[in-house]
Amino acid sequence: MARREIMTLMPSDRISADEAVCLAVCVGWRLAELYDSRELPGPPHDREAGDLPEHLPGFGEMTAHEKACALTAHVGADLASLGRVLGIEGMPSAGPVLDALQVPRHTRDDVREVILDLYLKVREHVAGTNASAALGVGLGRLLADTTLLPATGQPELLAERFEEHRLANARGWLEDLETRLPQHSAAVVRATLAEWEQWVARLSRLPQGTINPAEVDAAVIRALHQQGSIWRRLLTGEQRPDQLLDRQAYIGAASRLLGTAWRIGIHYLWKWSWSILLVAGTVAVAVWAALAYAPGGTSRVAAVVVSAAGFLGISWLSVRATLGRALRQAESALWEAEVAAAIARAAATTPKSRKAVSLASRRGSEATQMRPE
Repeated sequence: MARREIMTLMPSDRISADEAVCLAVCVGWRLAELYDSRELPGPPHDREAGDLPEHLPGFGEMTAHEKACALTAHVGADLASLGRVLGIEGMPSAGPVLDALQVPRHTRDDVREVILDLYLKVREHVAGTNASAALGVGLGRLLADTTLLPATGQPELLAERFEEHRLANARGWLEDLETRLPQHSAAVVRATLAEWEQWVARLSRLPQGTINPAEVDAAVIRALHQQGSIWRRLLTGEQRPDQLLDRQAYIGAASRLLGTAWRIGIHYLWKWSWSILLVAGTVAVAVWAALAYAPGGTSRVAAVVVSAAGFLGISWLSVRATLGRALRQAESALWEAEVAAAIARAAATTPKSRKAVSLASRRGSEATQMRPE
């Protein structure tokens, strides 16, 4: 969509455009999640009569086939919603994938071939309708592959996923879609993506230059999956970024904002120190001259001193007013930046001391992650 067209969108149209991008990210993510699944098995053998579970099974008790079907159903619902928002007639459905999962004795690649065909059709339909949504599909796929493909003891996959030029594409797409995604979400994903990139770069290496496989253990993969879950929830609007913050995080952000304001004030005064010193020096000379050469007992001395004091007061009020206006204008942007930085710190799940210790991962909703094992 051209910039001029974006600027003329009505509020309701803007909401639809933003919703379309979030849905597109979700579609791209879930299709990649399904395609990357380690298992895509067929249905288990029929349950014998009377062999019923004592209670309805939870997600953790579902079979790999049931999880794959559930994830496919999610894809189908997202595709229907995306087609409705974009007004696409004949949007492809996830039905063929469900049919492929039900075929007895099928192979994993049999299902993945159908998923690939669905992905290409969806990308074609969306690209022909809305460029931002098409970019969202690609972003969801790229980030899902980044967090889901690496596996325990496979350092080459981890290094490949966090390759510099590949991540440059992700950062570029996040910047392009920032105004279409939920507030702060793109900035938070960029910040945590950079933190993971730095963490991977610091891993110990073997003599041939590859990452030591011992570094990529189950804790690392679990932390990476947690990070991916947070990215998906934030970018698709499932979770508001500010929900990751607690009272202490807001206090910390406010403290850093005050520190930033203080540094700006000092920088402002230092920048104009020569003017301030010149004014103060001029006033001091005037007062000295009045005291040194005015006749004793006259009111001239008092008049000069009062005038100098008033001049200093007016000058200080002018400086304070200018500085205060500048701080007020920057206050909103500075606060938003501090909040975004606090959210990024809370959202990061990079392994520390061989395990992830993130507030966000502890608060993450496990029920929203429907990934087949």
